[in-house]
Amino acid sequence: MNPLTHLLASWTLADNVVDNGRDRSLITWAGVLPDLDGLGAVADFGQSVLGHASGWHYADYHHQMLHGLPGALLIPAVLTLWATRRLKVFLFGFAAVHLHLLCDLLGSRGPATEDVWPIWYLAPFSDKPVVLWQGQWALNAWPNVVFTVALLAYAVWAAVVRGHTPVEIVSTRADARVVSTIRNRAARRHQHARKPGFGTRDR
Repeated sequence: MNPLTHLLASWTLADNVVDNGRDRSLITWAGVLPDLDGLGAVADFGQSVLGHASGWHYADYHHQMLHGLPGALLIPAVLTLWATRRLKVFLFGFAAVHLHLLCDLLGSRGPATEDVWPIWYLAPFSDKPVVLWQGQWALNAWPNVVFTVALLAYAVWAAVVRGHTPVEIVSTRADARVVSTIRNRAARRHQHARKPGFGTRDR
């Protein structure tokens, strides 16, 4: 799935297991950082622009360096260095990485039906076992779109009810502005809906 969906899914998990903004952000990042092994695409693109042969090969390394058990242990272990509740961040960070793997297993297929992304669970130390689902849907398929929209709807709800959004992982100040904007719009809609005669037709 795309990085935005991974971010929203991980943040939704974090929002329901910790009540500390820093720890929420760390768990969220744990669910996003496995895609660091896809940065080879940037190197490949740069080399192609310069007219050189690819030196990293995105297709060879993506889903192999951090998309498995070693990555699921390493990423949250590093992130706990900044955590308030280290054990909780490690455990739910581990879960967030596996949520990332599950999402990729379900919905990361390429345009062709045979272009299925497997998960090499012990990579980069071993190419076995391989976890593969032939029913994997395409990256831009409607289930991914529906899932992303549902996660966005949750984020809006969290802004109104809980007072924070996924923007907090980047900037708490920006998050406060986003929350204020969403709450103000929600309040205006609510006031408009309560006006006498709203929703009725003149006869």
